[in-house]
Amino acid sequence: MHSPTGLDPAALVPAGPERFLSVTPRPRDARHVVIDVVGHVDAFTAPLLRACLRTQLSRPGLRGLTLDVGGVDVLGAPGVAVIVEAARRCRRRGLGFRVRARGRGQVLLSLEAAGVVTGFRLEQDVVAVPPLTGSVARA
Repeated sequence: MHSPTGLDPAALVPAGPERFLSVTPRPRDARHVVIDVVGHVDAFTAPLLRACLRTQLSRPGLRGLTLDVGGVDVLGAPGVAVIVEAARRCRRRGLGFRVRARGRGQVLLSLEAAGVVTGFRLEQDVVAVPPLTGSVARA
């Protein structure tokens, strides 16, 4: 079915599983959880990531959270905002928060562009998120 403009609406949405997001929490132990993220994190899928992060951050006794974005193909601005929100929640609760990129340079570039990774320390392909202060955007 075509729209009045002559464009096929289905052609505007990419077909295939790449537009979906898989978010899987894996408790490493009683005090630390790793969340594996695979797919696209965009305006449509960021709410799923946010919900999972909020749920995991409410776990009693949690001391640290690692967000593994090594399977992320696209990290849009909504995904960056979710990661920033999670980092701030962790900071407020005194929890460790790390992002594991596993060689996904484009994911780190998205975070850099938002001014989020300034001061990150790279350890075995894990980025430890420093406490966030002030605005996310660079001056």
